[in-house]
Amino acid sequence: MGKTKDSKPKQERKLTEAEIRRTENFKVKEVSLLEKGYARKDLTISIEKANTVGALLTLPFVALMILGYAIYNHGEFGIIKTLHENIVLYFVGMAVIMVSFFVCAVIHEGIHGLIWSTGAENGFKDIEFGFIKEKLTPYCTCLSPLKKPLYIFGSLMPMTILGIVVGVVSIFLGNVVMLIIGCMQTLGGAGDLLVTCMLLRYKTKGKDTVLMDHPTECGLVVFEKA
Repeated sequence: MGKTKDSKPKQERKLTEAEIRRTENFKVKEVSLLEKGYARKDLTISIEKANTVGALLTLPFVALMILGYAIYNHGEFGIIKTLHENIVLYFVGMAVIMVSFFVCAVIHEGIHGLIWSTGAENGFKDIEFGFIKEKLTPYCTCLSPLKKPLYIFGSLMPMTILGIVVGVVSIFLGNVVMLIIGCMQTLGGAGDLLVTCMLLRYKTKGKDTVLMDHPTECGLVVFEKA
């Protein structure tokens, strides 16, 4: 299909120094793997799609936590009434939720890094953290290849620990603030869950498979060989 008068070429995003450095590191790793007979397959997605489509995947978990809370506590969200009746407690509760959002964001990325470092070539030295200012998105990436089970485990653990586990505990404690935090952190794992689903749906052609985080995009690159 030919170009129309109004069509404009897609502008490439300017890479940060960290992304340029990771790209160079990735190319070195890629050459080594290709020389060993591995084939490359990219599994990437935009951050916007990761957060929107991924959120839909997390909604069933959020709904089950809220339903479980309502059933176990006989539909009583009593602390909400208490918070509204006591203005001090109300603002304390809101402050706890807001602070937890930022604190858990740091812990979330830390969990990724700690788990992935156990299988990285140089341990925690291969783990890099950063923040995409344009998207207001923190991230953690591994600079060396990882085996599929460890990659998946490290991807899902932050959402599992900070989201689902906290949400389940809130049910038995009857603490609605914890429930809100658990739901928020479950939604916060939307991108991780979507990328994991993409990986699980991808049928690898070879038995020997290693994975690397894409150096500049949301997602990963699969290297496989028979």
